[in-house]
Amino acid sequence: MHFKLLLKNRLSIFNLCLFFCLSFISNTLEANTNNVDEQLEVADKIRSSDPKEFQKIINDLKNKKHSLSESQQHYLNYLIGYQQSISGQLDQSIKTYKSLLKSNVSTELKFRANSSMINTFAITQNWTEGLIHLSMVLEQLPKVNKNTIKESGLAATAIFYNQIGQYALGLKYAELLSNSSQAKRTSCFAASMIIDSKLHLKLLEHNGNEIAEAIKLCESEAIVANFIRSYGAKLNIINNKPTQVIDDLTPHLAEINSTRYPRLIVEIYTSLAEAYWLQNNLDKTEQLALESVTIGQNIKTTQAVIKAYKLLYKVAKKRSNHQEVALQYYETYAELDKTYVNEAQAKHLAFQLAEHNSFAQESQIKLLNEQNNALAAEQALAKTQAANRKLIILLLGLVILAFTFIGMRFCRSHKRVKELAEYDPLTGIYNRGHFTHVTNSALKYCKNAQQDLSVIMFDLDHFKKVNDSFGHACGDWALKETIKVCQNIGRKNDIFARLGGEEFCLVLTSCTIDVAMLRAEACRAAIEEIITEESGCEFSITASFGVTDLKRSGFNLDKLLADADMAAYASKNAGRNRVTMFEVPETSQPKKLDNSWNYEK
Repeated sequence: MHFKLLLKNRLSIFNLCLFFCLSFISNTLEANTNNVDEQLEVADKIRSSDPKEFQKIINDLKNKKHSLSESQQHYLNYLIGYQQSISGQLDQSIKTYKSLLKSNVSTELKFRANSSMINTFAITQNWTEGLIHLSMVLEQLPKVNKNTIKESGLAATAIFYNQIGQYALGLKYAELLSNSSQAKRTSCFAASMIIDSKLHLKLLEHNGNEIAEAIKLCESEAIVANFIRSYGAKLNIINNKPTQVIDDLTPHLAEINSTRYPRLIVEIYTSLAEAYWLQNNLDKTEQLALESVTIGQNIKTTQAVIKAYKLLYKVAKKRSNHQEVALQYYETYAELDKTYVNEAQAKHLAFQLAEHNSFAQESQIKLLNEQNNALAAEQALAKTQAANRKLIILLLGLVILAFTFIGMRFCRSHKRVKELAEYDPLTGIYNRGHFTHVTNSALKYCKNAQQDLSVIMFDLDHFKKVNDSFGHACGDWALKETIKVCQNIGRKNDIFARLGGEEFCLVLTSCTIDVAMLRAEACRAAIEEIITEESGCEFSITASFGVTDLKRSGFNLDKLLADADMAAYASKNAGRNRVTMFEVPETSQPKKLDNSWNYEK
C-alpha cells in the first residue's frame, strides 16, 4: 500500500514538472514568434527610410529562418526580394518574387510581390513582362480590401507608367494614391511620383513650393526625399541655376551615399556634374561624372550615366590635349545614347502591344458572347432561318469591312493633306500660313481674356555658309536639330513656326516679356550647345533673337512680327548670337490697347 502511494506521488510530481516544462517551451516559442512578427513589421516600415537598420534586421531574421513559421518565411522572402532589388541584384530579386508567387502565399502578399515585380521589371527594362504583371495588379486592385495593400498597387502602377514614359498615366495613378492615402509615408511616395510626372510633362513650376513641400513630407524617407531633390536639380539645370543645384545637393551627399542605391547616387552625382559644367569648373565636373559612371556600371543605359559620359566627353574636348580621350568618351556616349533611344522605342512598342492584346482579349470575349447567343438562337429556330441569318450577318460584315477600309483610307488621306497644309515638311512645325491662322486666334483670345502674349523671332547666323560649305543635307540637319532643342525647352501649347528659310517664330500665350526673354536665352544657349559632329560635319550653330509683346507692339500680328524681326536684326548688328528686347522708339507715342482691359494691371 505504501509503495503504491509513493509511486502515485512521484508520478504526480513528474506530471507537474512536465506541465511546467511544456508551458515554458510554449511561452518561449510564442514570445519568439511575436518578436519575429514585430521585426518583420518594423523592417517593412523602415525599408526605404533607414536602409542600414533594414539590412541589419533582415540579416538577423535570415539566421533565424529555420525557426520561422511558413507565413513568416513568406514575409521574409518578400523583404529579401526588395533588399535584392535596391542593392542591384535585380535578376535574383525577380527569381525571389517569382518563387514566392508559386508558393501558397497569402493573397495580399502575392499582390504585393506582383506590385514589387513591376518596379523591378522597369529597372531591368523588361517592359513586356512588366506590363503583364501590371495588368494583373490592375485586375486584382478592386478585389483588395486592405487600404495599405491597395495603395502599394497604385504606387507600383504610377512608378511603372513613369518608367515606361507614360507620364500622363503615371500622374493619374499618383494623384489617385495621394487622394486615397492618409499615411505620411504613402503621401510621400505619391508626392515624389507626381513631381516626377510633372517634370517630364513640363507642368512643374520653377518658383513654386511643390518640391520643398514634398521633401518636407518625405523627411523620414531618405531615398525618396533625395530622388525629389534630384528632380529639383534637373529643373534648376533647365533654368540655368547651377549654384542652386550645388547648394541643394551637396549637404546631403553623405546621406545619399549611405543609401547604397546606385540609381539615386548616379542621378545626384550627374546633376552636380552638370551644375559644375555650367560654372565652367572642369575638374569638379570630371570628378563627379567619373564617380557617376563608376557607380552606374550595371545601369549604363539610364539617362544619368549617359549624361555623365557626355560631360566627360565635353570636358576632354575642352582640354585640347585630351582629344583621344574625348573620342573614347564620345564613342561610349553615342553607343549608350543609341541604346537608350532603342529602349525608349521598345517601351513604346511594349505599351502599344499591351494595349493591342488587351483590345484583342476584349474583342475575343465579345465574340464568344455573340457566338453563344447565336447558338442559343439556333436551338430555337429552324435550320433554314439560321442559315439565312448567317448569310445576312456575313453580308453585313462584308459591307462593314468595306466601309471600314474606305473610311481608313479616307482618314489617312485627310490626315496627310492636313499635314501638308499646316506643317513644314522638314522640321514638323507650323508653316507660315497655318501659323498666321493659329496666332490670330490666339491674339483674339488673349485680348478677350486679358492675357499676356509674347513673340520670339530668330534665325540662324551665317546659315548660308553652312549650306555652301557642307551641303544642304547638313543644313537640313542643323534646322531639324535646332527645332528639336528648342521644343525640348518649351510648352506643348506654344505656337512654333518656320516662316521661311532659317527664320523661325515662337508665340507664347499667357507669357510676359520677362519670361519670354528667359525662354529665348535658353533656346539660344541650347542651339549654341548643339554637337554638330553627329551630322558628319563640324561647324558651329548660333542664332540671333528678337522679343516683343502685346504691350510694346499691340494686337496686330504684322506689327508684332515686324517689331520682333527688328529686335532680331538689332541682335545681328550687335554681333549675333544674342537676345534683344524690342524697345519702342522714343519719338513715337505708345499705342493704347483696347479699353476692354488694362494691360498694366
